[in-house]
Amino acid sequence: MAPSQHIDWLVENTDWFLELPASSLTSEIPACPGWTLENVVTHLAYGLGLGYPHALRAAPDSTAAEAFANVPWPTDMPVGPAVFTEFERTMRECIETFRHTDPGTPCFTYQGPGAAAFWFRRAAIETTLHRMDAVEGLGLSEPQLADERAGDAVAETVEFALPYAAQMSETSASAVAIRVAGSSTEFQLGFGPVAAEIAGDATSLLAALWGRSKDGVEINGDPGAASAWMSMVERAFAGR
Repeated sequence: MAPSQHIDWLVENTDWFLELPASSLTSEIPACPGWTLENVVTHLAYGLGLGYPHALRAAPDSTAAEAFANVPWPTDMPVGPAVFTEFERTMRECIETFRHTDPGTPCFTYQGPGAAAFWFRRAAIETTLHRMDAVEGLGLSEPQLADERAGDAVAETVEFALPYAAQMSETSASAVAIRVAGSSTEFQLGFGPVAAEIAGDATSLLAALWGRSKDGVEINGDPGAASAWMSMVERAFAGR
C-alpha cells in the first residue's frame, strides 16, 4: 500500500473512535487485559498521536530513548469524556504532520534507520488492531478488513512486529510459515527449518498473530512452534 493510503486508513480509524459514545469508555477490552476503552484511547492519544511525530524528527541512528526524549508527556492524564478531546487533538495533529512529511524522509524507526513511511503504516495498523479490540469489547459487529489492508497488516506483523517482539522479550522460536488464504504469498517467521504452518484469511491471521482470537486459522505441524509466535506480543508487551 502507498503511504497516502496508510494515512487515509489512519484517518478512518480516528474518526471511528471519535464516533463512540462517552458511555463506552468504561467498557472492558478483553484483548488488552486490565484495560477499558478509556485506557485504549489514552494509549493511542499519547503513545501514537503524541509520540510518533517525534520519531519523524529524530536522527535515523537515534536510540528509542533519544527519539522520544522530548515528547511532552502529560503529567495529569485526562479521564472520562476529556479522553476523547485529547485523542482528537493529538491524532489530528499527528495526521497533519504525516500529511506534510515526505514519506521518504530519513528518520528513526523501531527497526533502526528508516523512513517516515514506516510510521504512517505503523499508525494505520496500530489503530486498526485496537479498533478490532474495541469492536470485540463493545460487542459491535463490523465487516472484515478489505483484503489489501488485511494483507498489508499481516505483512507488517511478520516483517516487523513479531520479530521486534521476539527481540524485546529475548525469546526465540522455531520458524513457522504464514499462508494467507486466496493469496500466493507465503511469509516466514524465524529462521531455519519450518516447524509449522499457520493458515487462514488475512483478518483471522492478523488477530491470531497478535495474540487475539485464533478463530479462523488452521495450524499444521508443531502446535508449540505456532503458539510461541502467536503469544509473542503477550510476552513482549503484555498483550498491548
